[in-house]
Amino acid sequence: PEAGMAYFSPAANAEEIVGLAWALEEGSKLFYQGVSEHFPDDPEARKMFGWLVSAEQNHEKHLLETYEELAGMQPDFVKLRAKFSDNLGGTVMEGGISVKDALEWTKDRSVVESMELAMAMEVNAYDLYIKMSRAIEDKQAQQVFEKLSEGEQVHLEKLAGLLDKRV
Repeated sequence: PEAGMAYFSPAANAEEIVGLAWALEEGSKLFYQGVSEHFPDDPEARKMFGWLVSAEQNHEKHLLETYEELAGMQPDFVKLRAKFSDNLGGTVMEGGISVKDALEWTKDRSVVESMELAMAMEVNAYDLYIKMSRAIEDKQAQQVFEKLSEGEQVHLEKLAGLLDKRV
């Protein structure tokens, strides 16, 4: 039941947890930007992945606002990345998947297979954010993680709708 929370184990406080969540959202955004470029002749898929890029940017915005409210300052991303580099091992997205590896995998895959990977990633993120909302003590951060889990659910619904059309 604690799978997926391993990235957050070295985070000592709410600010660091929010900062780490931001890094995972950033990785997901980069993945969706990259995968949309794999399908230049599929406007529907490009639109879906573009929408997901915007959604991840919105999540990042909420996380940054929460961080600033909790810490009273802007995050020091150099410091946060240095602290979590052993866990992240580079750029990692929601679900703990390397952005580079995921993009490499999608290069020779169909839109359907890429959407299936995106759905698996979003399910992991949904699950992680529910766990985080329960594990973190700060009420404001709990609300942010609850909102993020709701957003992941919307991502899943949109991906499932397009996948249903394709399969």
